[in-house]
Amino acid sequence: MDPIVNRNFTVSAPGRVCLYGEHQDYLGMPSIVMAVNLRCRIKIEEREDRLVIWDSPKLGAEYSGQYDLENLEASIVEGVQDHKLAAMILARDRGELPSKGWNASIDSDVPVQAGCSSSSALLVAWIAAMQRLSGNITSRIDLANQAFEAEVTYFDAPGGNMDQIACAVGGALRVDPSEEKGYAELKTPGFDWILGDSNAPKDTMGILSRCKYDRLDILDSNGGNWDGIETAALNDVDAGLVHGTIRNRDIERESASLLSSGSMSGDILGSLMTEHHRILRDVLNISTPRIESMCDAALSAGAKGAKIFGSGGGGCMLAMVDRKNGQQDSATIKSVKSSIEGVEGAIAYHVISEPGVDWGFSEMNPTIILAAGASSRMKRVEGVDAETAKEVISRPKAMLRVGSNKTPFLDLLIRRIKSEGSTCVIVVIGPTDNVTREYFSENPIDGIEIRYAIQTIPDNRIKPLGTAHAVQIALEQNSDLAEQSIVVCNGDNMPPELSFRAIFDEQRALLAYDSSALGMPDDRVSAFAVVKCTEEGKLEEIVEKPTPDQIPNYIQEDGILRVSMNTFKFPYQELLSAVKNCPISSRDEKELPLALGIWNEAHPDQITAIPFSGEFLDLTHPSDFEFVLNKLQ
Repeated sequence: MDPIVNRNFTVSAPGRVCLYGEHQDYLGMPSIVMAVNLRCRIKIEEREDRLVIWDSPKLGAEYSGQYDLENLEASIVEGVQDHKLAAMILARDRGELPSKGWNASIDSDVPVQAGCSSSSALLVAWIAAMQRLSGNITSRIDLANQAFEAEVTYFDAPGGNMDQIACAVGGALRVDPSEEKGYAELKTPGFDWILGDSNAPKDTMGILSRCKYDRLDILDSNGGNWDGIETAALNDVDAGLVHGTIRNRDIERESASLLSSGSMSGDILGSLMTEHHRILRDVLNISTPRIESMCDAALSAGAKGAKIFGSGGGGCMLAMVDRKNGQQDSATIKSVKSSIEGVEGAIAYHVISEPGVDWGFSEMNPTIILAAGASSRMKRVEGVDAETAKEVISRPKAMLRVGSNKTPFLDLLIRRIKSEGSTCVIVVIGPTDNVTREYFSENPIDGIEIRYAIQTIPDNRIKPLGTAHAVQIALEQNSDLAEQSIVVCNGDNMPPELSFRAIFDEQRALLAYDSSALGMPDDRVSAFAVVKCTEEGKLEEIVEKPTPDQIPNYIQEDGILRVSMNTFKFPYQELLSAVKNCPISSRDEKELPLALGIWNEAHPDQITAIPFSGEFLDLTHPSDFEFVLNKLQ
C-alpha cells in the first residue's frame, strides 16, 4: 500500500473572503480572494466495510447520513444537490474511489450560508479525505478543479471556480482564467481584516442566477464585448448592469496592480473597496439593511474600506483596517470589531490569511528540539561523585544518560514526543557535538524520523545566537515542511505526560504551565518565561526571564502564575517570519519568547494558551542532574 495513505487522520480546508472582483469569476473576469483562518475539519476513520457514515455534532443529529460505496446512486435525492455524493460518483467514474468506507465527523468554524464558502471548504476537505484514502493525492489546483466539477458543473449550477481555488490553494490570490493554473499568488495584503457575519442567511441561488445569467444575456445579445456595448440602446436597468460590471472590472484591475506592485495604501485600496461595495449594493442589489449598518459602523470606527462579500442577500461583510508604520493598530481593530458587533445580530472576527487544504499531513506533527545550548552551567557541576562529574563534562546536556538503563535524556524525550503523536523531529545540535547523531544512528527509534540541524556560532560571538536563531536554522534547513505547523520544545526538559498531545491538536499555541506544579524551586521561575492569558484562553503577553518585581504582575485571577517552557506550535511560514525578525535581546541573544511575543502583539487573539499542570524534569542547572537521575532510577 502507498505509504502516504493514513487510515486515521483529519483533513481541513479554510473559508475565504473576496476582496475585489465580487460576482466576476463566472463572467470570465479575475477576482482577488484570500483564505482566512476559519476552517472546516473532517476527522476520518477508515471502516472495514463499504459504508460511509458522516455526522456533524456541532450542527445536530439532522446533519448526518450515510452512503454505500456499492450503490452510490441509491443515495441520490431528486432536487437535492449533494456535493459530497457528487464528488464520490465522479471519483468512482475516474477509478479513484477508496476501496473501503469511512466514518467522517465534520466540525467547522466557517460561518454557514454566509458567503465564506463554507460549502466549498467542506467539499474540498471531503475530496482531500478521499484522496488520502485512495492514495490519489493531487496538486491543490487539481483538487480545486475536482471540487468545482462536483459543486458546479455536475449540477449545472451558477457560479465560478473562485471559491474552490481559494479553499484549496489558500493565501491571497488573484483568481484569473487567463493564468495557466487559473490563479496568481499575491503577497498577503498588508492590512488587518474584520469579518462581520450578519447572521442572516444569504439568497445564493436566486442572486447568483440574476447576477450571472442576466448579465451574460446582455453580453451575448450585444456582441460579446463589454466595452463595445452601446448602453444608450439599453433600458436603464441593463445599462446600469453594464456600467457597473465594467467599473467593478476596472476596480479589480487597479487593485491587483497595486497589490502586485507592493503598494499597500489603505486610503486608495480602502476607497476602491468601498466603491466596489456601492456598485454591488446599488447595481447588483445584493446588500441588506443589516449589512449596510455593519459597513457604516466599520467605516465610522476607522476602517479604510468595507464591502459585502459572497453571493449576497445576507451573509457577511469585510472591513479593512490600515496599519501604522507597518504595525497593527490594535485600538482601531478593537473599535471596528466592537462597532460591527453593535449592530443587532452581528458577530465579528479578526481574521488573517490562511494556508489552503491540509490532507492531514500535519499529523506528522514535526517537532524542533532545541539541543544545541552551550550548557556552560552544567560544566561547573560540584558536589557529585567522579562518575557523574565525568558524565556531565563529557556529553551534550540533552544526551546525559539517566535512569537505571543509562538512557540519554534526549532518547526518552523523543520517545515521549513519538508516543503522543509525532513522526518527525528535527534536533538542533552544536557544531562540536559528536555524540547525538552517532547515538541515534546506532540506536534508531522505530516510527519516527530524526533529522538534524547544526547551529553554528557566528564569527563575532563566543556562544550561539539564541533559541530563535536555532529555530530559524532548523526551519531553513527543512523547507519541505513549509506546509506544516511546527512544534518547538527544549531538549533539556521533559514536560508532563500528554503535553505534546495537547499542543499537537492546535494550529497556533503555547503550553502555559502552572508554575507551582512544576516540582522546581520557587526561585527557578525567574529562569523561564512568564505568560499572561486572556479570559478567552489566548496569549496576552509573554516575558522571558522576568525580574522578581515583575512576577506578581503575571499571577492570573485564579491565583496561578503560568510559565512557558518554550513549547510552542506555529505554522511554518509564520514561525520563520517571527524568528527571522527577532531583535537581539538585552541578554545579547535572539530569544524565542521575544520573537513570538512580538508576533503576538501584531496578531492578538491568535495564539491559544493551553493551561497545563504537572511535574517537569529539567536539566537547566547542575543540581538538576542528580534529581533527574534519581527520579528516573
